[in-house]
Amino acid sequence: MILLQDVPDGYEYCFAGNGKCPKASSCLRAIAAQLLSESEAPQPQSVRAVNPFYVGSLSGSSTCARYRSSEQLHYARGMTRLFDEVPAKLLFTVRHRVMGCFSCERYYYHCRKGERPISPEEQQRIARVFKAVGIGTKPKFDHYEYAVAW
Repeated sequence: MILLQDVPDGYEYCFAGNGKCPKASSCLRAIAAQLLSESEAPQPQSVRAVNPFYVGSLSGSSTCARYRSSEQLHYARGMTRLFDEVPAKLLFTVRHRVMGCFSCERYYYHCRKGERPISPEEQQRIARVFKAVGIGTKPKFDHYEYAVAW
């Protein structure tokens, strides 16, 4: 269940609603807008929002570029034991390739310590590294959690 306090600061809302958007019930932006409009808490002076006329101009078959699925994704956290099964002669190569699975080296270190969640796509890239170098086991992360991708 998504709560208004879960919505990140500066998040882009979509007030088009079910009348104009067939995916409003599963779109994080529309759900956040609905939560905001139904809230009894003091309303903010301004918010970032998708233009409802843009949503209204989309044809039935075209997809909205601003759509964000409310489906919860399976994130991993921590990589402190990731290299335990890696043979010593491959360790440098594997670690270097795993670092390349992230958009920057800093993200690798934050993910390794469990400070940043590891997305399903990043988990797949790491698994491909293991497979490419011939490691027969799947990568093992410290723990897993489900969350929405705001």
